[in-house]
Amino acid sequence: MFDPGRLPTMESGGLLAGGCIDGGDAAMIPGTDRWRILIADDHPMYQEGVAKVLASYPELEVVAQVDLARTALEEIRRLRPHVALIDLQLPDRDGIQLVEQLEREELPTRVVIVSALEDSAMVYRAIAAGARAYLSKVSNADLLHSTIVAVARGETVIPGSLQSGLAREIRARRDRGDDPVLTARETEILRRIADGLSAPEIAEELVLGVTTVKTHMHNIYAKLEVSDRAAAVAVGIRRGLVQ
Repeated sequence: MFDPGRLPTMESGGLLAGGCIDGGDAAMIPGTDRWRILIADDHPMYQEGVAKVLASYPELEVVAQVDLARTALEEIRRLRPHVALIDLQLPDRDGIQLVEQLEREELPTRVVIVSALEDSAMVYRAIAAGARAYLSKVSNADLLHSTIVAVARGETVIPGSLQSGLAREIRARRDRGDDPVLTARETEILRRIADGLSAPEIAEELVLGVTTVKTHMHNIYAKLEVSDRAAAVAVGIRRGLVQ
């Protein structure tokens, strides 16, 4: 059962934040002042406990509680919540597979993965797939709340307790020469970057919003560990992502 008092509160600086990536897409609905949240978890006590905790914050509104990935996808398509709190291990589908589906459909909902597992490889996989945060299921109310708000505003959040493990995983993958896990859309955009297209030109060609394209570009740079277009193309060519 969710216990908001189980762990100490998040320490200052305990976030690895990528900054506001595309905050315009996460704006609250006109006439409201609340972030809309979907909870997907098949453990009724945990689900209800989290919903009760989130309901205590006036700026948050839980709009759906589901226990299956397919239901979560249906509700996200219908309700377009700002944030989905998704269990890593749902009965009918891996939570990360659900994240990948949301990325393929380019739905605006941002995902926080929650899990009893704190495995660094799993954290890496979740973030690489497009999740904006990864939390332990024993996270307290303060950390849960601050993470959801940060993610809703466009940030990427990794609690301090998971950062060192994630850093080790990134270094290990680099040392093994593993390719970064780009989504199909990210690879598509990287190839157009290599062709010399600007963000507006890519957006027009792929029928996407410019903000969406810029978000994908930010994620590409982060996964390839570069800071500009030229470096991204160079790494992409070296790793066979760009012909």
